[in-house]
Amino acid sequence: MPTPRLFRGGAPRRALAALAAVAALSAGDCAADRASRRQASQASILYNQGKYAEALPLLLKAQEAGEKDGTLLYQIGFCRERVEGKPGSRLDLWKEAGPLLEKEIAGKGGATLDRLYYLAVIDFDLGELEKMRTHAAQAVRDIEKGPDPNGLSGEDWFRLARLHDFLQEPSEAEAAYRRAVSSFHKKKGENPAYHSLALARVADLDRENHHYDTAATGYDEALAILPATDQVKPYRHGLALLAVGRFDDAIARFGEDRQAETSTDSQYLADLARKAKEVAPLEEKDRDGAPIGSLSPESLLDRLRESAKAFRDARVKNSWKPGDPLPAEVAVYQKRFVALLRDQALRDEKLQELCLREGIADLVRR
Repeated sequence: MPTPRLFRGGAPRRALAALAAVAALSAGDCAADRASRRQASQASILYNQGKYAEALPLLLKAQEAGEKDGTLLYQIGFCRERVEGKPGSRLDLWKEAGPLLEKEIAGKGGATLDRLYYLAVIDFDLGELEKMRTHAAQAVRDIEKGPDPNGLSGEDWFRLARLHDFLQEPSEAEAAYRRAVSSFHKKKGENPAYHSLALARVADLDRENHHYDTAATGYDEALAILPATDQVKPYRHGLALLAVGRFDDAIARFGEDRQAETSTDSQYLADLARKAKEVAPLEEKDRDGAPIGSLSPESLLDRLRESAKAFRDARVKNSWKPGDPLPAEVAVYQKRFVALLRDQALRDEKLQELCLREGIADLVRR
């Protein structure tokens, strides 16, 4: 039987060699693709842990290896700004990421919460507010109010809370932040960065509503999960600690405040905490049994002025000077003064202005 033409001479060997070369190249490409995807996956894990300096090199390697999608560029931009400390360094990358995300969202099954969230953040940053509202509303409509809201994770609820913030829906945002915290507590270790941020936001809300115990605990937890976070402001944390009588902790946090708009008030508040510590525990009721926290603004201010005069008179009468031991005859007046002043400070959060206006700065500062 004659040999079939396909297998005659050197042609088959050359054809097989070519096929093998193509297969080898394809295998190499697949391996490179797998490597870039693996780097992107590892980088996302670090990104979600708030380890931006560690995530950035892996994200860049994935980009160099050919990975190019909106999420990757968004994360590179965010990491570069955090790591390099240059405000606005993310914008060029985000301008490139936006169209990619829009294209991905338009594909079948591509309108995921993370893509819609990243796109809404980019829109907001670039001042594209109508587009931002469109993408945020789509996420709320299709995902929060979609077929399986009970299957959403803490990460999902945090993103939805942020989107409600963008949409200026405070009640819906608060509910979503609280659901995020609850979900994160049930599933430990899921996205520590978002967990810490959600805790800090809920603590802010609790502090604004004068729930200082839960606020202080929330801030503590947020810092324990992500010590480097800048979302737990020392001034706010210090106020919650001052309110619950954790004076040493309050002094430490006020001392860490470097914000231009609050740092001077923090100095006054730290001195108030020192004076409170000297006479702790503070009374929750005034001398006539009236709860200090329930006093009207006018009554509180009148009592504060009265207590400041009595405190000053006691210091003069006992020839007390800063640095002297605190005698019992002065301590009793200091105790009432700082209890009333603490409540006033927590109400209006403008202690320096109050002290200068009322002429009592010398009774507070060291």
